[in-house]
Amino acid sequence: MVELKRQLSINSNNYLSVLEIINSKNHKARLVGGVVRDAILGIESQDVDIITTMLPEELIKVFRALGHKAIPTGIKFGTVSILYDGELFEVTTLRKDISSDGRHAKVEYAKDFYIDALRRDFTINALSYCPFEEKVYDYFNGIEHLTLGCVKFIGDPELRIQEDYLRILRFFRFFGKFGKKMDQNSLEACIKYRSFIKKLSRERIKSELNLILSLPNYCDIIGLMNDCSILQEVLPISHISGLEKFALGKEIAKRLDVLLSNETKYALLFALGNNGISYTQLINLKFSRAEARHIDKLLAIKDDNIEESFLRKIWIENDNFAQFFIFLAALCEEKEKIENVFLQLQNQPKQLFPLNGGDIAALGISPTERGRELRYLKEKWIKSNFELTKHNLIKMLKQKR
Repeated sequence: MVELKRQLSINSNNYLSVLEIINSKNHKARLVGGVVRDAILGIESQDVDIITTMLPEELIKVFRALGHKAIPTGIKFGTVSILYDGELFEVTTLRKDISSDGRHAKVEYAKDFYIDALRRDFTINALSYCPFEEKVYDYFNGIEHLTLGCVKFIGDPELRIQEDYLRILRFFRFFGKFGKKMDQNSLEACIKYRSFIKKLSRERIKSELNLILSLPNYCDIIGLMNDCSILQEVLPISHISGLEKFALGKEIAKRLDVLLSNETKYALLFALGNNGISYTQLINLKFSRAEARHIDKLLAIKDDNIEESFLRKIWIENDNFAQFFIFLAALCEEKEKIENVFLQLQNQPKQLFPLNGGDIAALGISPTERGRELRYLKEKWIKSNFELTKHNLIKMLKQKR
C-alpha cells in the first residue's frame, strides 16, 4: 500500500463537517472513489462519496439527532444519503463481498478499509483520502495507473467482471475518460465475458451507454466496442464494417455548432447496423417515449435523394430540426447541400401554415378527406418556399377537385 502525503482540493463546503461528526463518535471515515481520483487530476467532482466504519442505522440516528436529513436510499447495500446544509453525501459502511451472481452482490459489513477497497472495480477508483491526516491511501497502484492513463481491474480481471458484468461497459467508459494506455489483460477479459452483458437489466445497460455516448471521444470508444463485438451485445445491431459515417455526424455537428443529442447518435448506430427497429423495440430497450419517437422519426426519413423542399418540411415541422439535418448529412451523399440549407434556414423565423381544418370544412369537404387535402396543400406551400397564400391554396384545392 502507498500512503501519499497530500492535501487535496475538494469541491464541497460541508464534507469536513460530515467527517468530523462521524469521527466524534469513535468511528473512522474517508472520501473514496471518483472524488479522490478527480481531485488528484485537478478535476472538480460533483459527487462526494464517503466510506465509514459506522453502521447505517447509527448514521441515520446520529445525523437525524443533529437535525440533518438521513435517507436510507441504499440501506440494503449499506448506503445512507446525508443532506447537510443543502449538500448531499452518499455515506456507505465498509463492506466485503460474500457472493455475487454477476448482477447483485451479497455483502457483509467490515471494519477494514483495505477489505472494502478490494471489492471495487478499477485501481484508479479504489483510492481513499483522509483530509485530517492529509493522506491518500492507494492499495493497488492506482495513482501510478492514473498518471499512465491505464484503466486496470483490481486483481484478476475475470473475477472482477464475474462479480458484476456491468464492469465490462464501465471499463470502456473509464478508458474513454482517463485512458492513454490499454491494459491488455483487462480488455481480453471484457471480450471473453461479453455475452454475459445480456444478464444485466436494460436500465443499467442504457444508463452506461448514455454515459459513454456523452464522452468527448465517444466515437473512438464506440469504435473500440464495435471492433470487440461488445457493441452488438448491448444493442440489436450487426457488426458495422466502418463507423466513418457515425464519426461524420460528430464532425458535422461541430461544424454547424450544434450539440448532437444521444438519441441522434443512437439513431446513426441503428441506421448503420440494423435493418430496422420498431418503436416498441426501442421502448423495450428502455428508451423513454420521447427518445423512441425521436429515433423512430429519424430512421423513417433516411433517404438518398434529398430535395430542398423535403429539408424545408423538416425545418418547419420540427423544433429540433438540426438533429434531422445532421443525421441526414452524415448518411447521405448530398451533405453539402443539406448543410447549406441548414445555414440558410437556421435563423429564419418560421411561418405558420395559413390553412386549418375549418377552412377545408367550409368548402364542403368530408371529414375523412380533410386530413389528406391539408397534407397535399401543405406540401405545395412548402415547395413554394412558403409563398402561397391562403387564397392561393383554396383556389388550388378548388381546381384540383
